[in-house]
Amino acid sequence: MTLEPTRIRLARERAALSRSALAASLGICERELAHAPEALSLALAEALGCAPQFFQLPATQAIDIGRIFFRSPRRTSTAQKVAAAALGRHGVELYNLITQTFRLPQTEVPELCGFTPEDAAAQLRTEWALGCGALPDVLHLLESHGVRVLSLPASLEEVKTFSFWEDGQAFIFLASGSRNAQRLALAHELGHLLMHSTLGENREQLAVAEREADEFAARLLLPALSLQVRVSDSLQIPQLLLLEEHFGAPAKVILAHARACHLLGEDAYQWLSQELALEPPAEHQQLVSRVFSLVFPSLQRDHRASTARIGRELGLTAEQIHELSFGQAFVLLEGQNRCDTGEAVRGHLRAL
Repeated sequence: MTLEPTRIRLARERAALSRSALAASLGICERELAHAPEALSLALAEALGCAPQFFQLPATQAIDIGRIFFRSPRRTSTAQKVAAAALGRHGVELYNLITQTFRLPQTEVPELCGFTPEDAAAQLRTEWALGCGALPDVLHLLESHGVRVLSLPASLEEVKTFSFWEDGQAFIFLASGSRNAQRLALAHELGHLLMHSTLGENREQLAVAEREADEFAARLLLPALSLQVRVSDSLQIPQLLLLEEHFGAPAKVILAHARACHLLGEDAYQWLSQELALEPPAEHQQLVSRVFSLVFPSLQRDHRASTARIGRELGLTAEQIHELSFGQAFVLLEGQNRCDTGEAVRGHLRAL
């Protein structure tokens, strides 16, 4: 029995290894990778950082790079994009497994191609009944409208947040950062999903799309009516920091958007920007997914499906599931007891 070659390729792309490098690490020639025997599964799993079962799953392929919205497309290398596209397939398969047991909302993201960022933000607030005030938890908001949000592993942090459509479902892979920076990143990717479903690969188009997504995110998080009554040239740093907390948007974005909307003069903007640079940076925070906070405990409690078992079904390690789920998938700490079946003993589960 030979291993599935498309699975070997997907794992290799996720690990950012060339065919020649992988073959050399295994002591075989490149041509053998297309017909690798089952005896190589353990060596492949060790070299590529996945589970041996991964290579026996059905044929698949990475997400088409041309359909992915990268946060920094010009500064992201081809190898990083390929690795992110492979990770995207892992995320899709994780959610496919989840939806076999749980009914999740279908994606309710309207198509607003041709809308200006200002009009798109206003239209979304109307369709999602968001009013004209500060937004609630953006991650929970997106999940409630069917957007599948996963966390980006540390190995791909340089890629930053990215998103794509797959089989009518919207997916976002969120990089780490402060609470407000992550809210902004989620709003930015939502702008892409709303406005740019037909975007091509032209560099000028990509640059315009990034600017539009930036403006959409600012207008969604900082509604004009609410901002107008709070911002003027008399704004001071303590008030700005209160606005940052109120709107859940980075202070520098509030300043830039207020200037763009002519609510803040150039002199006031420059002075506040200089003063803001003296403030300590915001700490990174781990967001909490409502989907994962319900799904993983239920799988463990009602279906006796540990993270390790879920990983085996997907051909991934428990640590990889943990990384994709904002750290909400339980993993067994080193040195803890295990049952013969490989399941964690009740009472020894810990969240990293």
